[in-house]
Amino acid sequence: MTTTSPIVSRRRVLGGLGAAAAALAVGGRFRSTSGALRLAPAAAPLLGATGVATDPVGRLLPGSIGDRVLVIVDCRGGNDGLSLLAPVADGRYHDLRPTLALAEGDALWLDDEVALDPALGRLRQRNLLFVEGVGPIDGDLSHFAMTERWERGDAAGTAGFRSGFLGRLTDAIDDGGPLVGVSMAGPSHHLTNTRASTLALAGTDDLWFLQEPDWPAAAAFARGLSAFDGTDDLAASVGDGYRRLADLAARLTNDATEPDWEMPMLSEGGELGAQLFGAATLLSAGVGTRIVYTSFGDFDTHQGHQWKQQSNLSQLDAALDGFLAMIDAAGASDRVLVATISEFGRRVGENDGGLDHGSASTMLLAGPVEDRRAGERPDLGSLDDDGNLVTTVPFDRYLATLAEEWLGVEAASVLPEGASPLGVL
Repeated sequence: MTTTSPIVSRRRVLGGLGAAAAALAVGGRFRSTSGALRLAPAAAPLLGATGVATDPVGRLLPGSIGDRVLVIVDCRGGNDGLSLLAPVADGRYHDLRPTLALAEGDALWLDDEVALDPALGRLRQRNLLFVEGVGPIDGDLSHFAMTERWERGDAAGTAGFRSGFLGRLTDAIDDGGPLVGVSMAGPSHHLTNTRASTLALAGTDDLWFLQEPDWPAAAAFARGLSAFDGTDDLAASVGDGYRRLADLAARLTNDATEPDWEMPMLSEGGELGAQLFGAATLLSAGVGTRIVYTSFGDFDTHQGHQWKQQSNLSQLDAALDGFLAMIDAAGASDRVLVATISEFGRRVGENDGGLDHGSASTMLLAGPVEDRRAGERPDLGSLDDDGNLVTTVPFDRYLATLAEEWLGVEAASVLPEGASPLGVL
């Protein structure tokens, strides 16, 4: 951190630390809303102001919608696409998974080929878009390497990005608001960026440091730094960070009611439910948040795949359905898109009740989407040399779809060359 790079300069790193360190270092109490979520009208700063950004990192397409929100759900460990969307009608699926295949009698049929696990009963009542065949290019199936590729938006691992894909998106849509991007799962390289205001939280309780009487000391520091504006780049950058925090503090209140812990989103949704509830709380606060990162689960099912996957999918079902219900009640169902990611899928053939690391998987999008399948399902009769599904949709194309088709950010400005959108939103 004592040298500069083409992506992140020392003053930007320190400026970002000045704005975010308190959120990472403290815990406490921030009272959250329950019941109906109160989202501001589309023109209000809650979900981002309208207008065109002029950031050199990314360019908004003409006429893009500037108040949309992207919520990422990271399924940690490698989510099995054949369990999320099971090809129950394919006999080869049952041959390769004699004990782990979803039984036809238990299936929640999506069409005459594929079905959902019964653990996803709530979500089956909603419109869901499944993108099949999503994976890395020539991946080595290492959790660390593949996670890093997803963080940087680099399916082939050759682009050399030093910032995170979600971080570059926040820079592209930054309008100077107090909180453009937030990780509800603690620090994440997904949101490493150079300009926009972002925070990493372990929950909304961490926001107590912005509430009186804890805030005045930091605010005084920000006022002191303002004397250096225009004469010292580092002071100006740190000052800007604190002023954005001051703006954030001014928009937050601590007079809301306690969350209802009986609601399935929290009682059954586990860590994901808590994170999405916190995300909904921030969206209701009108702080300009446009990108949210969440993470949950243990999808690395080398053993006990059946019960672990059931647990993971049940948590996803309760948490995501509850979050979407809050968004629906707020009248913002056309503005918030949820998209899953996972570093890779699982091997097709089972191994003593478990599944080893695979390659291609299936991603789920929920919100204002058509109820259908997209992408290209890999052929169970044409597996690679390791018995894995062959990637038919490099995952940077999936990310390009989220960037360009949903947020209006030109894919070529934030992703490797050739990462074109899928045309599904």
